Amino acid sequence: MGHLPVSGASTMRCGGNTSCMSIEISGEPLFIFDCGSGIKQLSDSINAAKVQRLSARIFISHTHWDHINTIPFFGPLYIRGNQIELFGPYQGDLTIERAVAAQMESVYFPVTIREFAARLLFRDLREEALDFGPVRVETMLLKHPGYCLGYKLTCYGRTVCYITDNELYLKSDPRYDLAYVERLANFVRGADLLITDTTYRDHEYPSKVDWGHSCVSEVADLAARAEVKRLHLFHHDPDQTDDDIDLKLAEMREALARLGANVQCDAPAEKSKLTL
Repeated sequence: MGHLPVSGASTMRCGGNTSCMSIEISGEPLFIFDCGSGIKQLSDSINAAKVQRLSARIFISHTHWDHINTIPFFGPLYIRGNQIELFGPYQGDLTIERAVAAQMESVYFPVTIREFAARLLFRDLREEALDFGPVRVETMLLKHPGYCLGYKLTCYGRTVCYITDNELYLKSDPRYDLAYVERLANFVRGADLLITDTTYRDHEYPSKVDWGHSCVSEVADLAARAEVKRLHLFHHDPDQTDDDIDLKLAEMREALARLGANVQCDAPAEKSKLTL
C-alpha cells in the first residue's frame, strides 16, 4: 500500500504494508528499495535464514514517512559485522543521514540511530549513475512533492525500474508535460520489469490531482510508450481493498490491450518473488 499501512480482512490477499522491494543478485550485496513497513518482513526472512555478515545497499526514493519510518525495525542494522550503505535523495540542508536520524529522536522513537551496530554509510544522491561491479544504478527525478528519485538497476543484461512516487497528469490537464513523459519513457525503455506508482483507478484520480500519484490510463500509456516487458502495479491507495486492486489490474490490462502493447501486467502481493 501507499501512504500508510493497513490491515484487515479486505487486504489479506495483496497485503497492506507500505513500500519495500529487494533484488538479489548472485555474488552481490542485497539491493533494497525503500523502507516502508514491508521491510519488517524482509528483516524477518533474513533473520530466519541466519545470514551472517549481511552486506546490503538501501536506496530511498524520498523521505516521506511511508518510505522511511520502518528503518528502525530492520534488524540487520543492529548486528555488528553487517555492512549497509544507505542512499537517498539530496534535500539541500537535510541530508539523508539527518532525515533518518531525526525520525528516531527521543520525542518520536525510543531508540536512536546511535544504537545501530552495523557499519552504516550514508550517501546523498542527485540524478546520476552509480556502478557497483556488474551492477549499474541510475536515478531520475520524478514528479512528486519534494525531491523524489526513481531508480533503474541494470545487471547481466537485465533491467528493473523502480518508479514511485510519481504523478503522470492526464493528457487533458494543462499540467501534462509530454517532454517529461518522454524522458521517463526513455529512462525505463525496454525494462524487463517496471515497478511503478499506479495508486488510482481513473475515476478516483480527479479528486487527487497534485497528490503526486498516477492513475491507470497514464501508466498504461507510459508502459506502452516505453515498450517494457513486464509491468507491476505498485503503491495502492490505502482505501482500496483486494477486490479494488483486482479491478484496477483488469482495467490496466484492458488499457494495455487497447494500446496494442505486449506488456505482461500484474499487481503482485506481498512476499511475491520473480526471477528474471
